[in-house]
Amino acid sequence: MMQYYIKGEFKSSLEANIPFNDAGFLYGDGLFETMRFDDKIIFSYNNHINRLFKSLQIIDLKINKDEFQILNLLNKVIHINNLKSGIIRLMITRGNTDKEASDYHVPCLYISIKPFYSIPNTPVRVIYLNETKYPIIRFTPAIKSMNYIGNMISKRDCERQGGFEPIFYNKERIITECAIRNIFYIKDKLLLTPSLDLGILSGVMRDTVLDIARKLNFKIVETHISYDDINSMDEAFITSTGIGLLLCYWEDWESKYIYTKIIKKELFKRIKNN
Repeated sequence: MMQYYIKGEFKSSLEANIPFNDAGFLYGDGLFETMRFDDKIIFSYNNHINRLFKSLQIIDLKINKDEFQILNLLNKVIHINNLKSGIIRLMITRGNTDKEASDYHVPCLYISIKPFYSIPNTPVRVIYLNETKYPIIRFTPAIKSMNYIGNMISKRDCERQGGFEPIFYNKERIITECAIRNIFYIKDKLLLTPSLDLGILSGVMRDTVLDIARKLNFKIVETHISYDDINSMDEAFITSTGIGLLLCYWEDWESKYIYTKIIKKELFKRIKNN
């Protein structure tokens, strides 16, 4: 049984609850960060917290804790649960929506934690979906808001089709991102990934992979990738905090993943030595 941090208190996962009038529950009015930790050390914490505070400014939500206080809370949750490695999730909502309440719109902070789930060790199948069919929020600069209903519906549809993760393309047939991950392609040692002007989230693992690729002397292009060009790619992979990097494929396409395996090896070296 996990111990969570709920509005200033540590509670078991069975006792943890969110008030009915919380803005995050009622309207998805809040932000979250999902972080991995290995050997009880949070991976790339500074990048996560910098993104969080930038997003808080965008939605005009002020909290009474700084980055060091938040780190201390996260570490407490990790150590209280005595979990060596896993996933920890920080959520900040706008709080009580009752205008008559003394804590009206006082931000609420929640932290949950869990062990790593089973991660596939072979290439996973992705399904390409038209994102205009789903209620997905696109905002520039992108924020990690709690409004993920379109992403979750698409993930359900993907799994019904036997896929691991959906990859979206927009009304111009330009690849954007996955439901909860980022997508990369390789062609002739050229690393391609959708650019941020499309309103996609700059994932922490995405940025880490780009940094690794630079050090490996890959040429990197953040650009608009046409859905019509995907079968001309040599390799493809998806990234996220939880999985790190997974090789992927789609119907009638395959790869030997020569360069992807090199990047993956370097990524997990960096995670291990974090």
